[in-house]
Amino acid sequence: MKKVWLFVVSILTVAALAGAGLAAETMQTPAPSKPVHARKMGVPRITMGEVTAVTAGKNVSIKDEKGKTHRFNISKKTKIDGELKVGSKVDVTAMGHWAHEVKVAAAQAPAAAPAAPAAAQQD
Repeated sequence: MKKVWLFVVSILTVAALAGAGLAAETMQTPAPSKPVHARKMGVPRITMGEVTAVTAGKNVSIKDEKGKTHRFNISKKTKIDGELKVGSKVDVTAMGHWAHEVKVAAAQAPAAAPAAPAAAQQD
């Protein structure tokens, strides 16, 4: 009977020590400071591209150089520098889907045609 009792006590001791080791491991694991979606929202991003659609006072769609279309919501607080219209080149600073600032690139004047050479005067 003593041997059985000793065997049961040693099994319970091993199980208790193993459980304590697992509990210590889980306590040492650092918890994430912020959820993934909160980290993405905390950093403003800049998207550069061409305006493909505008709904005045509501949203703007931008096609970037990779061909991906981004849609941003516009509010009364959104700062818009320049005339926002389809075909304009813009830089959008946004937090998530809300545009904070839209900078419209100034249209460059077309290059002037080269001047025609002056006609040679004949005497």
